[in-house]
Amino acid sequence: MLPRRRRARTGSPGGPARPGPACPCPPRFPGIAIHLAEPRMGRSRRAFLTRLALSKGFRVLDAYSSEVTHVVMEQTSAEEARCWQERSAAAASPPECTRPELLDISWFTESMAAGRPVPVERRHRLEAAVPAKGPPGPVRVPPYACQRPTPLTHPNTSLSEALEVLAEAAGFEGSEGRFLSFRRAAAVLKALPSQVMAPSQLQGLPHFGEHSCRVVQELLEHGVCEEVERVRRSERYQTMKLFTRIFGVGVKTADRWYRDGLRTLDSLHEQLQRLTQQQRAGLQHYRELSVPVQRPEAEALQQEVEAAAVDILPGATVTLVGGFRRGKLHGHDVDLLLSHPQEGLEAGLLPHVMCRLERQHRHGHPEDAARRTRHSHTMDAFERSFCIFCLPHPPGAAAGGAHRRAVRVDLVVVPVSQLPFALLGWTGSKHFERELRLFSRKERGLCLNSHGLFDPEQKMLLRVASEEDIFRHLGLEYLPPEQRNA
Repeated sequence: MLPRRRRARTGSPGGPARPGPACPCPPRFPGIAIHLAEPRMGRSRRAFLTRLALSKGFRVLDAYSSEVTHVVMEQTSAEEARCWQERSAAAASPPECTRPELLDISWFTESMAAGRPVPVERRHRLEAAVPAKGPPGPVRVPPYACQRPTPLTHPNTSLSEALEVLAEAAGFEGSEGRFLSFRRAAAVLKALPSQVMAPSQLQGLPHFGEHSCRVVQELLEHGVCEEVERVRRSERYQTMKLFTRIFGVGVKTADRWYRDGLRTLDSLHEQLQRLTQQQRAGLQHYRELSVPVQRPEAEALQQEVEAAAVDILPGATVTLVGGFRRGKLHGHDVDLLLSHPQEGLEAGLLPHVMCRLERQHRHGHPEDAARRTRHSHTMDAFERSFCIFCLPHPPGAAAGGAHRRAVRVDLVVVPVSQLPFALLGWTGSKHFERELRLFSRKERGLCLNSHGLFDPEQKMLLRVASEEDIFRHLGLEYLPPEQRNA
């Protein structure tokens, strides 16, 4: 307490500043006062960098004030940094105060490595560029899909779809590197605010290698890309797409069937003994399951499941996730998260819900081939059921007409403490989630999955109450579900 009283008596020309965390040693550089700006940095990373700076003898101020000489920011553009400084300065210091240096994180890391403040060079400064006359330059696109908004519709659909065909074909061949390369380039195109009209607009964009650039250039010049069309026409690509659309069939199984000479659904019907019970159900309902599920149908299924869950466990919640939560009007399946506000009460709910739905004749296949398929996915370890539901007859349809259409439904039971993480993970898109977890690990040193966010250095799980808290911990701008269509 004594140092705090002395500081209060001494004061400073700009008023007392809120002190930073306790310093293990006296400041070695009294003329330097660093403020680590949190908006894109994240709370946990900021705390780590603060401890590092203090251990090196730097003075770190928690609050922005007239004493600050160096503001350090991460993943922030010059324009964003300037706007942040204007807002902070208006609240914290008189207009005539000297503004501190606005610096990229590179100055901080170099200073920590040198054990002293390195000279500030132009490359360290976050300087807003003066608008130039003439056509606009290349659009700045962050490297990770989780750093940029990606709407459901965009002006480069034909280009991104072509690259996604090549990505899908590479995935069928087991080429993870080529799959990710094409997928990332396609995701960048989806995030661009305007239509790509010339190959020169690809300069400076992340993840655009020579191959992806060549494909886009051919599409812009000729309207088609021969490589993409050749892949689309190939027997292997068409067969792999056919087989992997079957409920319960992955790439490895489809590849094995292809290498065994199978090419059609009829050929599979002739060898039912080699199919699992789940795959036989998927084959039986193949044509129905291939019809896209419309949003009203998905919402009706949510209400059916919620009515059953609440009747069994009052207060239970059922949330529609997946593509429908991202704004899609139709999809290939329906993903539902079941939970309860009181931790632990959700345990054992799923079997009762399944039985109730069966008794109400809302559950499809009589053999219940897909019931209670648990822990079969590497994404998480929640209790789950991959099901086939039968939709009611559409209004006006004859009761004695064709049987009700089958729909894939994934039911996932989640404890309320893990619900924000499960909500984020099951909303997607798959590429957005892959990039988000990669960013967490490589850029923040944190482990993210559908169960939690773990700090391996502190050996602790970070507590959150919402998806927004997760983005905040990672130092990312929050992107609502409709902007995660990477």
